[in-house]
Formats: sequence, structure tokens, C-alpha cells
Amino acid sequence: MQNTWVYFKVILFYLCSVILFAFSNAICNAGKLPQLFSLVFAVLLTSGLIYVFIRWDKISPIQIGLGYKREWFSIFCAGFCIGVILVGIMIVIIASLTHIVFERSSTFRWSQFILYIPLFLFVAIREELVFRTYILWRLNRKIGPVLSLLCVTVIFISEHMIAGLSLKDSLIGTGLGALLFGIATLRTGNIALSTGLHFAWNSIHWMFGFKDNTGLFIEIVPKGSENAGEIVAYIAYSTVMLLGIITVILLFKPRKNA
Repeated sequence: MQNTWVYFKVILFYLCSVILFAFSNAICNAGKLPQLFSLVFAVLLTSGLIYVFIRWDKISPIQIGLGYKREWFSIFCAGFCIGVILVGIMIVIIASLTHIVFERSSTFRWSQFILYIPLFLFVAIREELVFRTYILWRLNRKIGPVLSLLCVTVIFISEHMIAGLSLKDSLIGTGLGALLFGIATLRTGNIALSTGLHFAWNSIHWMFGFKDNTGLFIEIVPKGSENAGEIVAYIAYSTVMLLGIITVILLFKPRKNA
């Protein structure tokens, strides 16, 4: 019964986080506010939700990868740097093995950084708060790191599929990302590293045109090479994700969060 109660709370936490996210979107859409406001509001609501659940369970924030430690900012920065390098390696692989080129966008304005960079930061914070704090650590305590990581990855994939991502992109793209971020969290005992990785991946991906070509560069795929380019892109992505996992395991010694 005790295990069943934990699983019930985990499911309830996730459902509440989805409701709060939808609520924040609805409020900002009604007020015609920018998406950034919606994400900031969602982060605040999710933080409040986490507070309610840890008070319910009578545990401390440190036990679910939160709280504050002086070295967490440097760990976040390390995660960001690793993420930038991983995206850079992927770009080099794609550019070297395909005819895809990345050209400087003529419509890009540096003022866009004011909107997009905070946007990607809060996207990363919100997703890490939802998937790799309460859910991950409560499951980890009951079923161990492997099964808890698998469960969170499945939920992470499912949410992105519901949001409209294709099955292939969800399984490969979101799935491998979830494994990297989850391992980073379990390895370090907090979400600082995973948030840095997540933020870097989203922001640098945007800069190189992987998000509707709204960034600093435009991804140009020559006609007739779409299929080959897509295959190489998936291979490059999978390669750097595995490289990221290996890097995290080698550079960061296991830490307990309690």
C-alpha cells in the first residue's frame, strides 16, 4: 500500500503540473501576453506545486534535487558548456557528411536574444522541475535509478507526442535527451547540470536554424537530399547524445541528494 501511495502521488503531481501549464498558457493567451510570460508563470506555479508535495511527504528540497548549494551555479555553467560543445559537434557532423549548409540569416536581429534566450531558459527550467525533481527522485527511492529513469523518459516522450511531435522525433530526439538529462540529475543529485545542458541544447539549436529558421543561421537543405540529410541528422544527434552521457558519467562523480 505504501508503494501504491507513492505511485499515486507521482501521477497526481504530473497531472497537476500539466493542468498548471495549460492554465498559465490560457491566462497569457487571454491577456495576449508573450509566451515568455506564460513560461515564467508556469515555472512559478510548478515551484509552488513542488512545495506542496514535499510538505505533504515531509521531505526537504535537497532530497528531490532542489534547495541551494554554492557549487550549483558552476555545475549549471559546466552543463551549458557541455551542451554547446555537443550541438557544435552535431553541426560539424551534419555539415561534413551532407550538402546541408548553414547561412547567416538576413532577417535576424540581435534584439531577438532578449526574447528567445530567456524563453529557452524557462522552457528548460519548467521541464526539469516537472520531470527531474519530485517524480524522478520519489520513483528512484522506490524502484531504483534504472526503472525510475525509464519511467520518466516514457512520460517525457508521451508529453512531447501529445504536444504534436512525431513518433520518430519523440522516440529518438526526446527519448535520448530525457536519458541524458535524467542521468545528469541522478549523477549529480540535483537539476543544475541537466538544466544547463537543456538550456544550451535549446538555445544553440535555435541559433543554427533548427527551430523554424528563426535564429542566427538558416539551415538550407538542397532539393533531393532531404532523406539523406535527415538520416545523417538523426545519426549525428544520437552520437552526440551518447557522447554527452559518457561525458557526464566520466566528469561528474556520483553524489547523493540526501
